[in-house]
Amino acid sequence: MKPFLVMMVFLLGNIASIGFAGQRGAEMFSTQCAACHGNAGIDTEAPILFGQEPAYIVKSLVAFKHGHRKDRIMTAMNAIAAGLSDDDIRDLAVFVAGQDACRVDLKIDPRREGFRAAFIAGRQKYVSANCSHCHQSFHHHAPRLVGQKAGFLAKALQQFKVGERRAPMMAKLLRTWTSEDFNNVVTYLSGLRLMRACGDSH
Repeated sequence: MKPFLVMMVFLLGNIASIGFAGQRGAEMFSTQCAACHGNAGIDTEAPILFGQEPAYIVKSLVAFKHGHRKDRIMTAMNAIAAGLSDDDIRDLAVFVAGQDACRVDLKIDPRREGFRAAFIAGRQKYVSANCSHCHQSFHHHAPRLVGQKAGFLAKALQQFKVGERRAPMMAKLLRTWTSEDFNNVVTYLSGLRLMRACGDSH
């Protein structure tokens, strides 16, 4: 059985220990992850992980651990994941999935020049490209993109377009996108944070 499938069976089969898992996950996140994925790393291109589906977190960490995915942003994920046990990965996934993304103090300025036009155009492109088929239905184990950092989204999309990162459909989908399409979709997805009740992020 593939490592990812083993981890998913393990994760789903241990729901009774979810409280303890969350506590261990919180401790590991604080010491190993928060510097990039929490408020301390707000200005980096590392993604916001809070609120992601546990299946996606497990899939990503297993891929980093076994070298199937390379960290092309902070260059540290492969080394960090290599030191995680199956229990560690499960506990981190449980913790991260249970956190509110609004805990990361990301600011969006909807009054900046061109925001509204780019947001509307990005929504149209997102819908016409049927991105929600994977990114809003988690049986595909695709990440949640709503409210994600603009810097991360822009970098990840470019990496998929040129083949530095691979996923079914992505390179083919992005092949015809213009730089304006990229900017508009990034503005739309990151701007959707404004639809959340994220305090003074509005």
